[in-house]
Amino acid sequence: MSADVHAVVTAAQELRAAKQFLQSGHLIKGVQRHERAKRELYQASHTLMTSGADQSGFQNLKQAEPFTTFLQALVDFRGAYEQRRANSTDSQAASALVNAIKNVISELDHVEGSLN
Repeated sequence: MSADVHAVVTAAQELRAAKQFLQSGHLIKGVQRHERAKRELYQASHTLMTSGADQSGFQNLKQAEPFTTFLQALVDFRGAYEQRRANSTDSQAASALVNAIKNVISELDHVEGSLN
């Protein structure tokens, strides 16, 4: 697994852990951790999708099931994250981001399940 792929998977795992931490009632630290995890996943996915150094590895990943749906979830997350950053008062953008996060976590669970 390339370093870029590992960084994306690690960032998605942290996003899942941050969401669980927040849901367990840790409001202030949970929100901070969740926001940081979203930024890290956004940055890691950007690096994965734009790095010219590992395009052959990225192409192989795109063709490998179950990573194709995980990558699509990352693309959707990036779009929703950018839309939310552009307009922080847009409730539809907030809802789209929440749904994109749920989808990334679901696809991460699917990828992890198929690898085990």
